[in-house]
Amino acid sequence: MAKNPIIIGIVLGLIASLVRLPIPTIPARTLNYVAQTATPIALLAVGAGFDTKQAIARLKPALGATFIKLIGLPLVFLPFAYKFGFAPSEMVAILIMLASPTTVSCYVMAKNMDNDDILTSNVIVLTTLLSSVTLTLWIFILRSIGCI
Repeated sequence: MAKNPIIIGIVLGLIASLVRLPIPTIPARTLNYVAQTATPIALLAVGAGFDTKQAIARLKPALGATFIKLIGLPLVFLPFAYKFGFAPSEMVAILIMLASPTTVSCYVMAKNMDNDDILTSNVIVLTTLLSSVTLTLWIFILRSIGCI
């Protein structure tokens, strides 16, 4: 875990933030440009490494994880959020946190930790493709019952 580049980046960023390390304008702008393109480039990398035969072999667990991510988690936790009296804008934020696609960084982490990167890429692809439908459905449901 100590060799994981994501964890190392988080720790270094936290240290830089705590000591209030100033970042000059040019490197800050460059980092901002890289950050804006990171997700699309990572999605291209996941798509380029996508092996259809292996993906089909692991389709059942990928569909299960996709269901949990896009439908199961919101179905369990949104009623609690409503009962606790969250405001409409907070309900939307909770919905986005619960029902958004799986992040591409999961693929990088799975690959670096010698885990099942094929299953992870399946889940990323499925949640990315299906989240537009499920998020729209969740927003419709929340609007229909007056939560947002």
